[in-house]
Amino acid sequence: MIKLIREHLSTKIFIITVCLLITVGSAIYGMVALGMSRSYFLELDRSLSNQTEKMVLQLSNTSVQEIDGVKKMFALEHGISIVLKDSDEKVLGIYGDMEYSLAPGTDVEDILLGSGITESYSCKLTNGKTYWIQVFGNKEKVNIGLESLKRILPMLGAITFLAALAIAALYTKYITRSILKVSEVSKKMANLDFRVRYTEDRRDEIGILGENLNELSEKLESALDELKEKNTDLEKSIKLEQQLEQQQMAFFSAVSHELKTPITILKGQIQGMLLEVGGYKDRDRYLKRSFEVANSMENMVQEILYVSKIRTSGFELKLIDIPLHQLVENVIKEQEDMAIDRGLQFHIRIEESTWIRADEALFTKVISNVVGNAIKYTNEDGNIWVGVYKRGEEIIFWIENETESIDEKEIPKLCDAFYRIDKSRNKRTGGSGLGLYITKMILEQHQFPYCIENTEKGIKVEIRCYEPTRRLL
Repeated sequence: MIKLIREHLSTKIFIITVCLLITVGSAIYGMVALGMSRSYFLELDRSLSNQTEKMVLQLSNTSVQEIDGVKKMFALEHGISIVLKDSDEKVLGIYGDMEYSLAPGTDVEDILLGSGITESYSCKLTNGKTYWIQVFGNKEKVNIGLESLKRILPMLGAITFLAALAIAALYTKYITRSILKVSEVSKKMANLDFRVRYTEDRRDEIGILGENLNELSEKLESALDELKEKNTDLEKSIKLEQQLEQQQMAFFSAVSHELKTPITILKGQIQGMLLEVGGYKDRDRYLKRSFEVANSMENMVQEILYVSKIRTSGFELKLIDIPLHQLVENVIKEQEDMAIDRGLQFHIRIEESTWIRADEALFTKVISNVVGNAIKYTNEDGNIWVGVYKRGEEIIFWIENETESIDEKEIPKLCDAFYRIDKSRNKRTGGSGLGLYITKMILEQHQFPYCIENTEKGIKVEIRCYEPTRRLL
């Protein structure tokens, strides 16, 4: 019970209200009982005073023989007792209720002293003597009223108790309904549920508190959503950072592996020449081979430095408007000799005035890598198709070469660092293994979509660029 009272506001208010109502009812009952006797006596004194004064005036014109009749009639009429005394305080007669209640041999003076005098008046009769008249009120009516109150006390108490319970229940429900609603809202807010709202229509302090809770709930919900969004972004950033770190570790591992092979070859050739072992006695021949290996290592180091430059956190693109049609034509001219040596034929379809917004040096590297790969992997005496055209707000560059199809599972790996389908890595197809990887990085920096796919003729690469006006948006 104590725990119930401590933990529930409605129980506290209900008990306090019942106690207050019972206390007030008891106080009212006591005041009625006390006030009844006091008000009766006051009224009795006032009435007797008026009537007695009239009787005294009447007695002044009455003889001694007629006085008894007048006093008896007056006492019976008003339900009081009258005592007549002479000037020496000697009792001459008693009239009214007191006259009939005296037992034989009773000391009248003791009775008078114990009863108390309501009023005392002096009266001079026609014989010239002065008499004292003492008037005593009757408490019987008051006693009857008090007895009646005592008899109805149990019923009155029961009614008061039930009324107190009913009133306390209604009052408690009215007072605590809004408070309990506020408590419910705050409890759900504590559990991070900010969808609940205070809906009571009140304009007092509790209503203001409910509105403040609604406003707080909205702000907390907004802050929580924002926090969740930032947390999601942070998780994505952490995940991306982890992926970049893994890619970096994989990249450096691949770099170590790629450099290890030519270094081992170069070391073996130089050692063989120094010791003049077998065929290594022909130094001119193996010096040329060593030079080719060193040159290959130099190209690879340059590509690695290029990758490192792009992946630097402070790296920024130098975007300008460049004519893509001229850039593609220049790259093809630079690598045309390599194509001629392998008997390859270029088929060029380039639209004029195809401008894009990009980093000129980096995008030149992209076109050079893609064209170089096409030349390197096209079949002997094969064909290469190159095109640039406008499609809506996009500028499309594509290149297709005659070669064997690639397994669909291998296509997503083509742009990985040091990945080459040709495992033999012979002189025709051997390279740093970073060309397409660098191409992918540059295109991602520019946010240019690209795709590599098999066709009926061979392999096709398509890059979607944006016009300068679209890029500026």
